[in-house]
Amino acid sequence: MQSTEFNLPEGEEIVYVRPPVEQYNGSLPNFYEPAAFPNLKILKDNWKEIRDEVLAYEKKIGLLNDMDSHTPPDNTKNLWSHTYLMSYLRIFHRNRKKFPVFSKIIDQIPNCTYATISILPPDTEILPHFGDTNGVIRTHLGLVVPAPYPAIAIKVGEDERGWEEGELLCFTIVNKHEARNRSPYRRYIVILDFVPNELAHRKMEIVCNTLGSQSFTFLYKKFAFVRRLPSFIHIMCCKLFTLAWRMYLPIQRRFEFL
Repeated sequence: MQSTEFNLPEGEEIVYVRPPVEQYNGSLPNFYEPAAFPNLKILKDNWKEIRDEVLAYEKKIGLLNDMDSHTPPDNTKNLWSHTYLMSYLRIFHRNRKKFPVFSKIIDQIPNCTYATISILPPDTEILPHFGDTNGVIRTHLGLVVPAPYPAIAIKVGEDERGWEEGELLCFTIVNKHEARNRSPYRRYIVILDFVPNELAHRKMEIVCNTLGSQSFTFLYKKFAFVRRLPSFIHIMCCKLFTLAWRMYLPIQRRFEFL
């Protein structure tokens, strides 16, 4: 299922996926037509510059795999890596300095909340999982795609697509999705999230609630006693984390040492 526009279905609220029920049961489409979002054109227009910057940096330092992030081992057949430049408005100042071209481009995309460089190694499968919220649309831009579909692909719901170099894929991240690279080479893409225009006035609410849910999820999975707490305590924890992020984000975005 593919849509030409974003419309939150009537009666559907913005949701934030967290345990113990880590799934989404709404009715947003799996994929969107990228042309419906003209603000993303700057990515297509500059994809070679982004690719060249990533590959030049990798040639300089070796394989790109540090990335200030780790994908949970229960979510993938093999490890895969992200280089975060922004994660729900949290700025990774050090990585932005490494990739000034990409950083300048994402700064020109309205309501962009998330930006990473993603590498999927050979013979790797990312297992089915749900994203964080229905309040954003996820976008992939192909940089290096070493094999055509179906060897390298992403599946959202029951729909599959292959990446292409210089082309965009837009989809609902909160729908169940998975990915694979069955080629002998590494696949490079950039990943961005943006809040659609219809929800732009709620951007800070969306990102802070998402970060609050992520913080709670970390505790829930790490500590058994958290899992035994009643549900109203879980809700209170999420609200407290959300409040903390709302206070911290403006400071973190401004000062590089945070």
